[in-house]
Amino acid sequence: MTVPYHTRPASELAHLAWCLLTSVRLAQKEGKAQSSLEQHVFVMQWLLTAQKRKLFPKSVAPDIIWLLAQGKKYGFGANLLKKIEYIYRSSAGELAEQSDLFRFTYFVETLKTMGWLDFMVSRKEWDQHWKNSNTASAIYTPKEDLQPSFDENGKLVKTLAVRFTGDTSGIIPLLEQCHLRGQQQPDHEGFSVIHLMMTD
Repeated sequence: MTVPYHTRPASELAHLAWCLLTSVRLAQKEGKAQSSLEQHVFVMQWLLTAQKRKLFPKSVAPDIIWLLAQGKKYGFGANLLKKIEYIYRSSAGELAEQSDLFRFTYFVETLKTMGWLDFMVSRKEWDQHWKNSNTASAIYTPKEDLQPSFDENGKLVKTLAVRFTGDTSGIIPLLEQCHLRGQQQPDHEGFSVIHLMMTD
């Protein structure tokens, strides 16, 4: 039932850095990870979780090990956040310059690294409001609507409805981080509904 998205045209290391930076920014919006020490603890815990759950490809495992070693050896003086920002800038192009489809895929992949489930559902499942669980953090994208919503250049050409279950408080901020415009709709059949909107 779950259909994987196509691999992004970006390095795996850039994606690791992007996901970590996004998690830090979202935590800061919630009033967490404010001081240098808090940021250090957050980054270390995030890296340990990523390592334990094997959230990223083996190709970036040495980078995770190196960052953890730096954090353990130098404490918050390791400036892990600055190191990660440098890694992102040096290994990825500006996200805002990428296509809408690229950024939407990045958005979904980032949710997955944060423990979210990702479902590409059939028209029948969409119409029947199928869900894996009422409480699990999950994103549901209508399979038949995905490709027609984007042109051959990856530009969003019509509104795409996406459903969510779980705690969706960080979804709109994450969309903004990905330079996407989401419009919250009324909840429907136990789902939070967000419309991915076209931009000029």
